[in-house]
Amino acid sequence: MTESKFYFSGEKNVVLIGVKLPEDDITSINYSLEELALLAKTLGLSVKESFLQNKDKIESNYFIGKGKLEEIKDFIKNNDINAVIFDRDLSGIQERNIENLLEKPVFSRTEIILDIFNKRAVTNEAKLQVKLASLEYMFPRLRNRWEHFSRVEGGIGLRGGEGEKQLELDKRMVKEEIIKIKKKLLNVDKQAQNRRKRRQNENLVSIVGYTNAGKSSLMNLLSKSSLFVEDMLFATLDSTVRKVYINDNLSILLSDTVGFISNLPHSLVVSFKSTLDDVLDSKLLLHLIDASSPNMQSNIESVEKVLEEISAHHIPALKVYNKIDLLENFNNAFKSYSDGVCISVKNKFGIVELKNKISDFFND
Repeated sequence: MTESKFYFSGEKNVVLIGVKLPEDDITSINYSLEELALLAKTLGLSVKESFLQNKDKIESNYFIGKGKLEEIKDFIKNNDINAVIFDRDLSGIQERNIENLLEKPVFSRTEIILDIFNKRAVTNEAKLQVKLASLEYMFPRLRNRWEHFSRVEGGIGLRGGEGEKQLELDKRMVKEEIIKIKKKLLNVDKQAQNRRKRRQNENLVSIVGYTNAGKSSLMNLLSKSSLFVEDMLFATLDSTVRKVYINDNLSILLSDTVGFISNLPHSLVVSFKSTLDDVLDSKLLLHLIDASSPNMQSNIESVEKVLEEISAHHIPALKVYNKIDLLENFNNAFKSYSDGVCISVKNKFGIVELKNKISDFFND
């Protein structure tokens, strides 16, 4: 079977490509490209340039205009670029055509996220979930992968006998591997269900939020533990549950979940179902929000969209506005965010009020 195309390690120079369609908001598109640059940085990649093209519709063969790709090809030749990353998913045909034209590997936003997930996965469950998502993403693109590696190795491509046979073998092996992983995850899910049954009478509270909003830091502060914390996207993948004493009369089980992100593919959400099951079993969600982010509102909407996708939108949620110490007008934050509670995990500000809100919820 062909190897995965996810191979990033060490310093590599990349360019990013985004597309704005008539229905797209330019602010959101620019933010998405900025976020893609952060994702690339998380993998240790060096972003040398970002290209954005306005299009009335997606080109079926090349995704963007061929003229724009020729411009990008000139930049690649003159700037020692190793790979190209698109901010959207490409079809197998588009990916193959673009790679042929640019003569460089082409990646999508989803592939970058998968590569980060692969590096962040610690538990067996998370590793299985990432592998499943990767294989399901790879499967419809196998023909392009096989042709890519065939060219690299000096092969003759897929036409005629041997290539087609190898492709069919690859497809069968991937299908079998997907079935095998799903069976393993079913066993993991059964174990998780048993754990959840034992916790039915507990006050389970889950911290949800956009990636890098400070979820693990809040968990550490409330539970007095020391989870891994780093200023990067998807620093942690596995959910963690800790017992937290809110006051003398109330204790809760607090769960820290994987961070969400805009344009998170549905297949990834589904693959991480068992990790997100803590959210579904929660009596209360703490929706942690980075109040200092210029894209705060779109981040809130991205989280709410994922919660709806996993059928958790009916669970009561308390908005917790973090990093208010970074706001220029500190005092106005309390008026602006009166629908929740304002805190600074870094400065340990607002934590008493947060605990009071949690206590009020369970005592009502």
